[in-house]
Amino acid sequence: MVAVAALGVSALGACSDDKPGNIEPRLHTLEAADISRTEATIAGQCVVDGGAEVPQLWFRYGEGEDMEHKSESVGPESGADGIVRLRLTGLTPGTTYYYMLQGGNGTAVLLADRMAFTTLPNDMPSVGGAAVLSSSPMSIIVGYTITDDGGDPITVSGCYLSRADGSDLGHGIGTEQRVEQTATPDADGMLRLRIGGLQPGIAYTVTPFAANRNGEDRGTSATVTTSQATVLAEAGQLTELVGDDKYSYTSLSLAGPLNGSDLRTLRDMAGCDDENNPSAGRLADIDLSGAQIVAGGMAYAAGRYTEDDVVGMGMFASCAALSSIVLPQQVVRIEAEAFRDCTSLRSLVVSASVADIKPSSGCTALADITVSAANTYYSSKDGVLLSADGTAILWFPMGKSGEYTLPSTVTAVGDYAFRDCSIERFAFADGLTAIGQCAFYGSKVREVSLPSTLRQVPTGTFQQCASLSIVRLGEKTELLGNYVFDGCPLTDIYISAPTPPVCSANTFTSSGASIFSTCRLHVAKGRKLYYKYNSTWGQFTRIVEEN
Repeated sequence: MVAVAALGVSALGACSDDKPGNIEPRLHTLEAADISRTEATIAGQCVVDGGAEVPQLWFRYGEGEDMEHKSESVGPESGADGIVRLRLTGLTPGTTYYYMLQGGNGTAVLLADRMAFTTLPNDMPSVGGAAVLSSSPMSIIVGYTITDDGGDPITVSGCYLSRADGSDLGHGIGTEQRVEQTATPDADGMLRLRIGGLQPGIAYTVTPFAANRNGEDRGTSATVTTSQATVLAEAGQLTELVGDDKYSYTSLSLAGPLNGSDLRTLRDMAGCDDENNPSAGRLADIDLSGAQIVAGGMAYAAGRYTEDDVVGMGMFASCAALSSIVLPQQVVRIEAEAFRDCTSLRSLVVSASVADIKPSSGCTALADITVSAANTYYSSKDGVLLSADGTAILWFPMGKSGEYTLPSTVTAVGDYAFRDCSIERFAFADGLTAIGQCAFYGSKVREVSLPSTLRQVPTGTFQQCASLSIVRLGEKTELLGNYVFDGCPLTDIYISAPTPPVCSANTFTSSGASIFSTCRLHVAKGRKLYYKYNSTWGQFTRIVEEN
């Protein structure tokens, strides 16, 4: 049964003249209009004279001459000389339909001439132009729409790929490759197609196509040149863009928005899957200078979601392949442990906008932290992260080894600043006045000399420094916090302070052997008794007075 829909109608006043009132209305069937594959508008006219009433009107129509369908009543259009129209829908393409206008007043039926029209036949589809949505050195994502299916189901669609210069694509493909679509359109009717296996720095032409049983149509082509950068038009596209090539990348430059889903993929590419297990990823060098971290998407790690312009806790943790990374220009905060256990990470570049940085542990190869000269919160010297004015050392790279003398400008050391670092001997020039908690936690330091200007040694300063054997404390040392030497195999403590510094209850508490019996305490000449009779310092069994 063919569905029909009658146009809205309004009453038409019948024309009258001086003719007798018994003249019957005359009906005419008019030419059909707006004929498509599945729709058409049929029309007729009712002419009344002598004040006769307009009869009830309807159309008969159908594929046969008997016109098996009858419409609902239709009325003449206002001011249109008795013309009535009916829009038919759901018709069969390429089919002849017969129709006529009929009318009646309940006792007699008036008939107009029978006429016919033929719907347009089905055709091949129509395809819009190609749009390159995202690109990488080895792949692109193309968007296109099928503007008209031609009246028959689409049997296949996709894109033709060729090199813009007409040369061979290689790998025995020839000059043109047909890449077929398997996805369905999005809410806006756009089809997205990933094309992989490309080469960097090559200009490619992509041409969308669609086919049905009647033929194939090609849309307008687009040309794109692959580069060393991967460009995302919108957040969440990285997984689709890199596709099966994700473990092939060793270096990657990214531009565009990155959400949690993108960073989850990036972590996988750099050696850590979504369950925090090692992956086959080989991505070592990442340049995010043209990217922006945005909120949204999946969790990049267990329970961790992205925030705008924040390198969050654990964002790159355990990415074993990661060797160097340039952070996005808009980043304002780098949270603690963002790079935890990135054992291959050698360099980190901090952009001008970063206003808050916390160190990460386990970066055993990290040897260089570089800060943009335009940053007003931080600076760097010799690969070490400092405050903007150079007075505070905030993060010392673990990968540095040998000896290290702090710049003369440094007056403060931040919390955990030397955590796990590989420097074996530290010398602090006079001028250092403050040192943060756990500043040397877990480091490989063997010998430390603290300056005379430092008054307090805070909680956990040398905790778990498993190689530390010699510590020299300055003459103005006044206070030692808890667990300062916990886990340290100290053999000698040298202290120049004439009066024994105040100690917290657990200053010398250690998870190792008792420090009081294994370590010699060296004090200034003439000050041995002051230390011997102090309730804390006097517990050392060997107190040596220096000459």
